[in-house]
Order: sequence, then C-alpha cells, then structure tokens
Amino acid sequence: MRGSRSRPMSRSIVAIAAGVMCVAALSAAGSASAQSRLEVTLSGARWEGYDLGQRRATITGPQAPTGTPVTLFDSDVAILPGPGAELRLGWRVFRGVYAEATGGLGVNSIEARIHDDIEQAPALTVSSTLTQVTVEGGALVELATLRLSAGHLVPFVDGGGGYLRQVHENRVLIETGRTIYLGAGLKWRSSALHPRGVAQRLMARGDVRFISRTAGVDVDDARRHYLTVSGGVGIRLF
Repeated sequence: MRGSRSRPMSRSIVAIAAGVMCVAALSAAGSASAQSRLEVTLSGARWEGYDLGQRRATITGPQAPTGTPVTLFDSDVAILPGPGAELRLGWRVFRGVYAEATGGLGVNSIEARIHDDIEQAPALTVSSTLTQVTVEGGALVELATLRLSAGHLVPFVDGGGGYLRQVHENRVLIETGRTIYLGAGLKWRSSALHPRGVAQRLMARGDVRFISRTAGVDVDDARRHYLTVSGGVGIRLF
C-alpha cells in the first residue's frame, strides 16, 4: 500500500525540483573564477512537527460466537517542533550549480493525547524525546546575485533526498525512513573577486525546506510533510 501511494507523489516532487533547477540554472550569474569551489556551513535549525494520526485501542467483546470490538480509549499522536543542527558541504560543479551533502540532527518530542477512556478517566497527555538524524544529498542552484557595497546577496533553490533515522528515548524504538526535499534560501558573502584571509571567506546562509517523509515512526502507512528553517555561518574554501 505504501508504494502505490508514495511513488506518484515522489516522482512529481522530483520532476518539479528538476524543472525549477533547470530554469534557475539559465539565470545563474557570476564567473566561475569569482567563486570558491567548496562551501562548508554550520546552521542552527527549527524542525517543525506534524500529526501522525489517531490510534484506537480495542479488545474483543464477549458476544458469541466471535464478539465485537470494544474501544478502551483513543489516542491522537503527533511529533512536536524542536531544535536542530545542520552541516552542509557544497561543491561547485558549474558556475552557480553545487552538488550538496547535508547532515542533520533534530531533537523533537513525540506526544500522545489519550482520551475517551472506557472507564471515563480524564484525558491524559504523555510525551517522550525523539532524536532524528538525516543524511541527504542534492543540488543547489544560485540565482541572480544582488551586488551591494557590503557584500553580495545570492538567492538560491535546492532539492534532493536521503535517509532518515529516528531514535526513541532510551532507544526503545528505532525506525528508518526516506526524505525528499525542496527548498530556497539566501546567502551573503564577501564581494571580493578572489577572497583572501578568513574574513573575506566567511559567509552567512539561511534556508527554508519543505520535507516529504516516508516510513519512520508512524501509526499509519502514510507520507508526512513538514518544514525546516535554518540559519548559520560558513566558509568558502579552495
């Protein structure tokens, strides 16, 4: 069931990403000689949460011959927003086009609200820590540069996908999944044609990404979507 629902959406997202990047590549500006080959960025992030759906606890009733399900309680489950950190390595392959690898670490909470208890107990909310690790690869395309006296502002779009690992508190549960992402952001860097020294090689970067996730911690066989927002500093090398 998962494959039949997720594959068409995955293909659509990949097709959209490829189309956006092809169009953007035509407008990428700047000479190759003016850009360093390698960019390394470390960012703080906020990983948004998402609903995981509802789970109903039931038992089989005493009716003959087979009995009917009796609901003990219902629970609504969700992953809550939390802080994260992301390390990005970008290698320029052509003008403003980069091959990029990203490693991410997010610390979220998974929360369950238990209600409609058969014994009329009051609603109860329980939560625990969920550590999420991502390893992703993709492409980044820089758009037209805005040249200022204090430096250059460079908008960009990016897209890709990778591996997700989710570890429940005390390693009670470990799940793996896959991610696809589309994003956009802004870089600031020195206006120096050939940067020298650490100060001219420093850069700042902000990202917003739309993440589509399959597998992993869930109560249903469904694709989930969420946003990540990050900002940090980096350095241009080579």
